[in-house]
Amino acid sequence: MVRSVDHVRREETLTFIDGVVPWQPPVPDWALTDTALASLMRLVRELHDLTAGTDIAEPGEVVCHHDLAPGNTVYRPSPSKLAPVAFLDWDLAGPGRRVEDVAHVCWQWLDLGPTVRDVEQAARRIGVIAEAYGGLQPSELVTTALWWQDRCWRGIEAAASSGDTAMRRLVQECAPHQIRQAHAWTEAHQHRLTRAAGMQGCKDG
Repeated sequence: MVRSVDHVRREETLTFIDGVVPWQPPVPDWALTDTALASLMRLVRELHDLTAGTDIAEPGEVVCHHDLAPGNTVYRPSPSKLAPVAFLDWDLAGPGRRVEDVAHVCWQWLDLGPTVRDVEQAARRIGVIAEAYGGLQPSELVTTALWWQDRCWRGIEAAASSGDTAMRRLVQECAPHQIRQAHAWTEAHQHRLTRAAGMQGCKDG
């Protein structure tokens, strides 16, 4: 179900999109193939290019989704198995930088954090994502993923302290602690992630 909001008339439109949403972790292997990640990046790039230079993107570069995650993505069968066709949950959408959405993809799809078993594989996939989107460097993506992680746990705790019920529930479920652990892991492996991803890009190029 996709919800769109007309901010002028304050109306919402619900639309059903048939497909598969991998909402439950871990991210399935079929969503992590090079082909699937490249298709995902083409969809993100299309969103950004359509909004670049428009009034709704100001003062940013483009309109960002700001919460791209497997659970917010609809996949459908294609010649190369399942491919992403639409994004859900646009509540946080707004002006931003291209790198913000792409780095969020790196964090969410690759699950950057202590659960990563193969750092080199994660780095290689960051290289695939950067190359498929175009114009972004792996180092930018890793740095911005760290920014996201730091911003996320702080935001949850701040909102919980202000009385937000949903955020209080996340605190009770230890979400900020888990995100801090992910941030610490990503920071500790930043050089390896960036170096290996950059080498992959040079090799493929």
